[in-house]
Amino acid sequence: MIFIPYSDEANIINMIQQIRNEDYALIRMTYTMINKNNLDTNSILRNLLFNWGFVDYNKLEHGGKFGITHNALFIQHGKTDVIKLKFYRVSNTRGDKRFSIENLKRRTKYGDINQGDLLYISIFRQANGIPLIYIINLTHNIPCQDYLSYVIGVDAITNLFYQIKPRLYEIIHGGFFNNSKGYGPIAPKDVGDTLETLLGINTNNRTNADYNGLIEIKAKRNRSSLDTLFTLRPQFEGTRVAKYELTDRNRVSAFTRLYGYDSNTHIGYSSLYITIGSMEAPQNNQGFYLHVNDEKQTVDIIWCDPYTGRQEIAAYWSFNALRQQLYIKHPSTLWFKAESREINGMVQFKYNEIEFSRAPQFTTFLSLIKSGAITYDWRGYTTKEGKYTGKNHGNAWRIKPYAKSNLFGEFKIIEF
Repeated sequence: MIFIPYSDEANIINMIQQIRNEDYALIRMTYTMINKNNLDTNSILRNLLFNWGFVDYNKLEHGGKFGITHNALFIQHGKTDVIKLKFYRVSNTRGDKRFSIENLKRRTKYGDINQGDLLYISIFRQANGIPLIYIINLTHNIPCQDYLSYVIGVDAITNLFYQIKPRLYEIIHGGFFNNSKGYGPIAPKDVGDTLETLLGINTNNRTNADYNGLIEIKAKRNRSSLDTLFTLRPQFEGTRVAKYELTDRNRVSAFTRLYGYDSNTHIGYSSLYITIGSMEAPQNNQGFYLHVNDEKQTVDIIWCDPYTGRQEIAAYWSFNALRQQLYIKHPSTLWFKAESREINGMVQFKYNEIEFSRAPQFTTFLSLIKSGAITYDWRGYTTKEGKYTGKNHGNAWRIKPYAKSNLFGEFKIIEF
């Protein structure tokens, strides 16, 4: 079961996530849970425990005597208790997955945990490297941010952000900066390359976040244009592209050759410069749209033949590949808005505003594809036959600016 926090509880979650950005599970306490001390271990909590190496429920025998006990911190306003949590499977045919909280009824009597309270359960790595479970009641006896930071410390993202914040202040208030590449006409990537130079980041193509793998840096001049999330080539196995081109590394070019149109700028070549959106808003005239296939756990590029109306899967991504790339590229992100000018042949950039995001939500990512707020750009050209020559410009997943606040668990404008 997925428990939905009320608005005040959601605010506490945001506060916690500013300190520690690990995954978490939520449990809304019921009378039966408290009376029997028998709490359902939902799939989110089971995955959390498994990923941190605490409990693999699939390996537990049925019956409470085969359960596993771990210590946890129960953090409240001004105090922290070490409590025991027991994870077990019920001795019935299904082997229902459950856990119990030490002295739960006594804590209810004292008002520490009440019927209807929402518990936040997460795990952090201590200074000695050993992971530890912690619980916070989001409804009553809520710890303040300073006390919580004292008990569990700040995570690596928060720590790095505090370290670079003075430099961010200097950039925002520093006026115009010369283009890092020197004199010459402006190119789309210059605004980002110059910013990375100002931050002391080596400009190159990375698979993870720009700053120590923890903070991605994005900059753009046009406030209304879409924001690039990441590049990730699709898979082609089982498609017409794979039948046409046996060498996998050539299949992106083969896709452009098979589905492209006659290029106006590169005579004799096939071009494909399109935005692909949902079926309701495909955003191109070449018959492509994105389909989220929940059953197969894929996001498919569907092509509809304009002559026959026949549809086929032209390429696809697995949910796992998309999820991994989203999390690797955007554990947190600084989104800069900039303006430019040119003086005596030198382009200059002024960075005016910074948005900060963290904790991307993959389920929301899929929902935004369905709604058309996230799209995929295909950009490249190649020869019509024979050896592939041409260029691929880095096909990318992009998001409408307003939707960033939905995609990320935390999203705010940085105030200086």
